[in-house]
Amino acid sequence: MEQCRYCGKTRDEWDCHGPACRGAIARALQRQRQGLPMVANVIRNEIPENASTGEVIHVLSRQRMRARRGNEERRERKALESADETGGTTHR
Repeated sequence: MEQCRYCGKTRDEWDCHGPACRGAIARALQRQRQGLPMVANVIRNEIPENASTGEVIHVLSRQRMRARRGNEERRERKALESADETGGTTHR
């Protein structure tokens, strides 16, 4: 028994993916085509139920920085791939 990386359900290796899992796989493939990780990092549950305003701001700023770093890495990868395809470098 292992956990499906797309829908998060525990399944036997011989189990067929159900409709919900097939939908999750389709979304993952769409994310991959867009250059995003196949499975999104779910960070919504980091905020406790009775969090103060300061705690919420702290968690949101940390999430924003994480997203910004991911976007920068994605842009760098895309620039390198486009430079490889054209055979040159891009100037800004």
